[in-house]
Amino acid sequence: MALGDLILDEAGQVTGTRVLSTDASGTNIELSLQLTGTIRGVPQSTMWTYTTLTRPDGSIYGNGQGVMTTQDGDVIHLIGHGSSGPAEGDTARFCTMLHPHSTSEKYADLNTIGLVGEYEVAPDGSATNKAWEWK
Repeated sequence: MALGDLILDEAGQVTGTRVLSTDASGTNIELSLQLTGTIRGVPQSTMWTYTTLTRPDGSIYGNGQGVMTTQDGDVIHLIGHGSSGPAEGDTARFCTMLHPHSTSEKYADLNTIGLVGEYEVAPDGSATNKAWEWK
């Protein structure tokens, strides 16, 4: 496996949280997130809803769905998942895999690739997300 070009670079803020469950398997939380940045250098904004399961050992698994709109009006749908070790200094650092899909000709090639990424969310809810093409 080799990583290709940086495809996605964005930053934003968690806008809402909700506890879904807490039991012996861990705590399951739903988060809403808004980000802005670039996809292939084109300005865009993204909205996500995702869930995280914080397990008894402190590790975290997350998955969710998002929708991105570029400044040109193109829409890219996203499905993603990732894992994190225990938060370091209360910042969770996820290794992620994103699966984009678009009906736009400009982004149609994204329908057949995965994006490998790094997503971080700090205690104040600020977040960054970067993703590279997986070749």
